Amino acid sequence: MKMSMKDLKSWMTDHPYPRTLATIGGASICSMLALELPSNHELWKMQAGPALLELLLIFCFLCLLFYLPHRRKTPAIVGIVALASIGIAEYFVITFKSMPIQPGDLFALSTAATVAGSYTYELSTFCFMGLAAAALGIALIVLIPRDACGRPPRRASETSPESIDHAMSASLKSKDSKASPATEGTSTAPREHPVATKSKLPLSVDRRTALVAGAALGAQAFISYYDTLGIKLHTWKPLESYYSQGFLPTFISSAQKMVPPKPKHYKSGEASAIIKRLAARWNAGTNGIADPSRAAAVEQFDQLKPSVICIMNESFADLSIFNELGCGYKGPERFKAIDNALLQGVSYMSAFGAGTCNSEFEFLTGHSMAFLGAGVYPFMSYNLAPSENLARQFKRLGYRTVAMHPNHATNWNRENVFADMGFDEFLSIEDFAGAPELCRKVTDAATYDKCLEVLKQSDQPIFIHDVTMQNHSAYDTGLVPTDQQLHLAVEGVSDKVITWTNEYCSLMEASDAAFAAFLEKLRDLDRPVVVVMYGDHQPFFTDRYNDLYFTDEDDATHTERIWQTRYVVWANYDVAGNAQTSGELNTSINNVGALALNAIGAPLTAYQRARLQNRAHMPAINVVGAQDAHSVWYTAEAKNVPAKTANARDRLDRMQYRKLFDHEGSVFATHKQAAANETDPNAAPGA
Repeated sequence: MKMSMKDLKSWMTDHPYPRTLATIGGASICSMLALELPSNHELWKMQAGPALLELLLIFCFLCLLFYLPHRRKTPAIVGIVALASIGIAEYFVITFKSMPIQPGDLFALSTAATVAGSYTYELSTFCFMGLAAAALGIALIVLIPRDACGRPPRRASETSPESIDHAMSASLKSKDSKASPATEGTSTAPREHPVATKSKLPLSVDRRTALVAGAALGAQAFISYYDTLGIKLHTWKPLESYYSQGFLPTFISSAQKMVPPKPKHYKSGEASAIIKRLAARWNAGTNGIADPSRAAAVEQFDQLKPSVICIMNESFADLSIFNELGCGYKGPERFKAIDNALLQGVSYMSAFGAGTCNSEFEFLTGHSMAFLGAGVYPFMSYNLAPSENLARQFKRLGYRTVAMHPNHATNWNRENVFADMGFDEFLSIEDFAGAPELCRKVTDAATYDKCLEVLKQSDQPIFIHDVTMQNHSAYDTGLVPTDQQLHLAVEGVSDKVITWTNEYCSLMEASDAAFAAFLEKLRDLDRPVVVVMYGDHQPFFTDRYNDLYFTDEDDATHTERIWQTRYVVWANYDVAGNAQTSGELNTSINNVGALALNAIGAPLTAYQRARLQNRAHMPAINVVGAQDAHSVWYTAEAKNVPAKTANARDRLDRMQYRKLFDHEGSVFATHKQAAANETDPNAAPGA
């Protein structure tokens, strides 16, 4: 039996429920476009399964908002606005970080607010297309007929005085008829209908629809998007993951992975045995206790107890690795010219463009983000109090421990994390009032002066963790003084990227000069000091140069180029057993702390010794992948990883879980980030 369009229209008119569902379906499509279009410009490349899943999620979401309050339009409209707002927010986050919104970002909203004021916001054509789609979706909801919204169409006659009198008359007649049973059923007067009419949809439909929609959404908590649906956030190309799988499915998959994954067949005793076994091998090896050079350094360290200053320099990176930017750019030349370092090299990071706290997490604890996943911020998410870290380690050696950061103590939950780690003192923005600024951020030099000030306060050995701020984005402020500006003749990228590049490189020049001057001051200081300096991540735009100059290489090699910075370990005294010739040692940042302590003869924990021994077959690891003994990189999901490297990765996974999560306390953070006290990081410090 064929149904014509006229018949279908008539059927839809007589059946408001499917008509309303179809309308909500149309609004769901518009909402999906509003969510995706601002940042995802090739929707036709989305995988069919995840795209359909995202559409169904939005459909259930809007149905729940519409039917739960008994077919009210306003909640559904608010839902569409929320999805459109997420789409716009995603566009700006990608613009400023070259990374998508990830679950961990929700724990850092206060930190995000403090840096939001430093950016310039301009909506793109695709943003307006997304907003137009949202407007169309809202229009569809608004146009849902009144008879489908729990209220009948209002007739003019129903509110007229005549109709009211007529209704009252009918009511009286009805009472009279009930009072005269003899005449019941014999009256020839026309029967009067009540003024109000019932909706065509019984309210039970509301409850059933809301229940089904809510159950469908709730069921997502019991479906593994990663294992069952195969929706994965590829850490070496997160944007591509979001674009090909959709925002919601990829975000949910990433959120599900925030629960610390226990290694397969994990047993606490076995993990402890691995640590003990590897530490013993290190002790007996050429770099361990039996090594005469190490023994000499240990004896010297016990006598001198040098102060140790660890500097995590904001966005400090060498952009000359990108074909010298095509214009002969040499990078931080003073830093690269240091010829008397204990060791130096490439430091592979688990942060790109942002996510500073993950770099200091890896450095301070020795743990790797490789087993925690992209989009997770341990400072915000996990209880780090039980975990060993450098601050507590030095404190047990009799050191005073000081952290400093010329911005808000609340950022990345540092005020709580540093207290849990055992820092004696945390110097933040209030302690830098009146300090010199560059691009309205406290300079690197100001933090170095603060380090010198702390050193002069007592003869007690001090461990300092200095997190700088000067080189933080945005890089289009135009606030670099004229005499400090670089004008690189960069080609092959947009004018916007050229602007970012020149301002960033100008900041790097100032940063490079400040660090060189700091080392000169330390040379003249009459006390032993060790300096560890590393960049937390590259600026957010270097992927443009990576794609421009390196087009024919595997994913792992290509991606690791933008997930690397450099580090140096330097001392102002002659360290026993070390030639101090700036030997090159490339590794991941989670190993740098242990390597530095080993170089100066400081005591090492069993976990640190085990990790150093494990480097024999896996010199470096980060959230992107792992490196084998021949310096070949493999992505986290690669199937062709050499057996020795795969085994080393598995051992580190078990050791880390034992040290980070296998304890009696809460796994998740017990102290949440407080609200930032200022929304503009560029305002005068202390204002």
